[in-house]
Amino acid sequence: MKAAKTSTKHPYAAIEHRVIDSPAYADLTFSSRALLILITRQLTKDNNGHLMATHSYLQRFGFNSEPTISRAIKELISHGMIYRSRSGGYQQGAAQYAVTWLSITNRKGLFLDGFLPCAWREWIPEEKKLPPSQLKDTSFKNDMRTSSLASKSEAGRGIKFEDTEYVPIGGDLSTHSEQSKSARATASIHRLAQVAGGRMQPIKHYA
Repeated sequence: MKAAKTSTKHPYAAIEHRVIDSPAYADLTFSSRALLILITRQLTKDNNGHLMATHSYLQRFGFNSEPTISRAIKELISHGMIYRSRSGGYQQGAAQYAVTWLSITNRKGLFLDGFLPCAWREWIPEEKKLPPSQLKDTSFKNDMRTSSLASKSEAGRGIKFEDTEYVPIGGDLSTHSEQSKSARATASIHRLAQVAGGRMQPIKHYA
């Protein structure tokens, strides 16, 4: 009497090599790749389009956050890996999905007007945002447009205080009255305490 043969064939979740090798798949996050495997795990002979990604099903595989699931689903749809064949909601049950590299044979209760076979081949990467330049030609400060590349002559000037007055080289110093000279001297003396870091008492009386 011959012993009965034990079947070694088990169901498996198959993703075609052309899908895995695609730029769209390479751009997926690891969460989205894991979710795609778990969605593919549900495939039978004719249930494509009736696949689910519910929190109750995915929780045992480490998907504990509903926002994480939602982001992964959105990414799989935008990359053309899956298609939402039926929207879920109150009294409508869970949303249903189809993988795009397989055909859909059981269309009952599904909405497939926008279904595109192998939509992952149509995926186009978004333009990456370039980091801001370290050097800007112009900037806005205090509602005034200024140039970041100041001329050496402008950069050479120090900070101008209220009591500082620039006089052109070669100018006639005699045009300044004695009263203005006295006022500048007085202001400079009063600034000594500030320049010294507060270690000097302001001079109130002087000759």
